[in-house]
Amino acid sequence: MQVNQSSAVETVHRLLFRALLEIRSQGQDEKNRAVFHLADLFHAVVLEMENAAEGRCRYEDVLKVLEARAQEKGLDQWLSQNVSDLAESSPNQRMQLTGHRGQRQ
Repeated sequence: MQVNQSSAVETVHRLLFRALLEIRSQGQDEKNRAVFHLADLFHAVVLEMENAAEGRCRYEDVLKVLEARAQEKGLDQWLSQNVSDLAESSPNQRMQLTGHRGQRQ
């Protein structure tokens, strides 16, 4: 997956946003494996994002870690689909995703 510096930052944060929405919407079902694995996938990535923000790595590296972890956990299709959706969405659609507190459009 090829992503440039500015779009990698945006992609990582928007993927985290989408994962958190997924977790919230399915959170009542304690036996939901998707909720567990999404939370497990992203909790470690936040630390990688901190490293990138502090200049210790690049956001492209964070995406590579995310891709590897997603593949390990069987979430590679989820990740690929959401990266594709983000790449295809217009700037206005991306603003709608972030402009509404906790609500999907």
